[in-house]
Amino acid sequence: MKNLFTAFTLLFTASLIAQTHQIIKHDGETIEVNFIKTENNLVYYTLPKSTEENTISQYAVAQLNEKSKNDSKIISEKIQLDGKSDYKKVIVLKKHQTIGLKESGMITSFYGGTKGESPLSFSDNGKIRLKQNAALKGSPFIVILSNKPKDLKAAIYTY
Repeated sequence: MKNLFTAFTLLFTASLIAQTHQIIKHDGETIEVNFIKTENNLVYYTLPKSTEENTISQYAVAQLNEKSKNDSKIISEKIQLDGKSDYKKVIVLKKHQTIGLKESGMITSFYGGTKGESPLSFSDNGKIRLKQNAALKGSPFIVILSNKPKDLKAAIYTY
């Protein structure tokens, strides 16, 4: 029984101490981690010698390198914007999906809907207007804070 307990303890602690993966972010930063999973636009991992689960946006991560196999997996491509016309490349995220990205400001806009326009159509057009403003500033990510008539507001994020 003692031997079984010792074996389980060694296996468990060895997995916590071993640095199995390396995260390379789009801004060039590297982090030594123990990779867990990728889910809901987030990468879950633990830091070496820790059991606390951390997350980072998959859009902030360029590559995930597995050290034991010298294997590399591309998590996301870097988004390059060349002006307002690239607004379709801008990604709308939720606030919790921005971990690891840098907030670079706020954008506001005004969109006066036409008479008889449906609320869904207004919402879609407001989102397009915010994405165009973000693309103009070179920010590939936005978090919409308000999508109301006369009050379009979003936080913009970069790598």
